[in-house]
Parts: sequence; structure tokens; C-alpha cells
Amino acid sequence: MPAIRFDSGLRYDEGHAYDSSVGPAPSPPPLVLPRKSKYMSKFKLDLKNKTVPEKLALGTTHIAAMNGNASYPVAKRSPDDAAYALAQSHLATAEAEVDAAETVWKQKIQLRDQKEAEWDVATTARAGNCESITPNDLPALASTGFPLRSAPTPVGPMPAPGNLRATMNELSGQIDLVWNNVYGASTYRVQMMVHDGTGSWVDVVTQQQVSHTVTGLTPGTTYAFRVQAIGPLGPGPWSDEAVKMAP
Repeated sequence: MPAIRFDSGLRYDEGHAYDSSVGPAPSPPPLVLPRKSKYMSKFKLDLKNKTVPEKLALGTTHIAAMNGNASYPVAKRSPDDAAYALAQSHLATAEAEVDAAETVWKQKIQLRDQKEAEWDVATTARAGNCESITPNDLPALASTGFPLRSAPTPVGPMPAPGNLRATMNELSGQIDLVWNNVYGASTYRVQMMVHDGTGSWVDVVTQQQVSHTVTGLTPGTTYAFRVQAIGPLGPGPWSDEAVKMAP
């Protein structure tokens, strides 16, 4: 606020009058803000977690409870009874309109699903009809606008199965093996040997699964295991070894 000079020689600046002949205006006193009230409502409305039907039920209960309630004179109520009843009525009307629209929407969805199923049947039949007229004629089939299946990708040589893991089983003399699936593999060949540098690999099992429990092992003896994937072109390379002592 700009300083205002009075004829008396006093200046008025920032809410304080002072004599300009004795120096600048004094600093105003610090602004003291009122403390926030620590009062907490005794009501637990929890409105943010209530659904609209729950709020309407609460409003109905409140209106009924306030009818003739001498503790709260009508003249002191805020908002007044008419305004609160109007808010209750407006919310009830809006909720009813939403319910009606939701019912219509569900009916529309049901009708759409029915028509979609009918379309699927008609389109499948149409595609079958085209294929019966020109079987194996790919140019003719492509001209129908229906997508054609891609030619199957041939399976090449098998890679080595990855991530072979060996873990102790809860039962004595047993070790659990598991490894990653290899695309195109029809079976897997599992071998093992005593891990002391003098043994030789022996077949354990040939199977389709990517896990196997080896039994009949000697507790306290350490074994090495490896797995090989077998595909249309024959077996692939062996996996890295997994070493584990039998429990």
C-alpha cells in the first residue's frame, strides 16, 4: 500500500501512522493465524464409501428420525427440512433413471449377443459353402474376403533344452528334474551318471513331460543329469548338466 502523507507531518503506511522525519516506517506486527479446531465430528457418515442406495437409505432414516425430534427445533435445522427432502428426492429420481437405463442396456447387450451368435453361425456356414465349391483352390478362396490359414511352419532341428534344474525330493533316494519346454519336441530323453568322473551316462526315461522324478538313487551320492529333445528331424544336442546329491 503506498504511503499517504498528512498535513501534520505524519505518514500512514501499511496500517501504521508514523513521523516521516524520524526514519522509515516500523515493521508491522507478525500475523497470527487462528488455530485450527481439533474438534472431530461424533458422526461417522463415511459417505465416500457408501453406494447411492446406501445413501438414500441413510437419508430416509434421518428424515424419519427428525420428524417431531424436539432436540432439534425445525427453525434451527440447516438445510431446512424442505431443502433436505428435495435433495433426497432428486438423488432418488436420478438413481431410478440410472437403474432404468441399466436395465435397457442389459437388454440391448443380450440382444446384441444373440445376433452375434447368429452371425457367427451364418459366417461359418458361408465359409464352409465356399470351400465346398472350390476345395483347395487358394486363389478362389482368397477372393472371398475370408482370411486363409497360414501354412504351417516346419519344425527344424531341436535345440538343447534350457534351464535344467535338479532338486532333492522329500523322499530318500529321489531327485526331481525339471527343464524348459522345446517347441516342436515330441519327447525328451533323460540320462544320468554318478558324478565322480569314472561313470558313464545311462538312460533314465524317454517321455513327453518336461519334469521327472528319478528314483532308486543311493543317498549321499552325487549325480549328474542331462536332457535331450527329440523332434521330427531326430534328437538335438544335450542340455547343460545339473548336479545334485541324493537325499
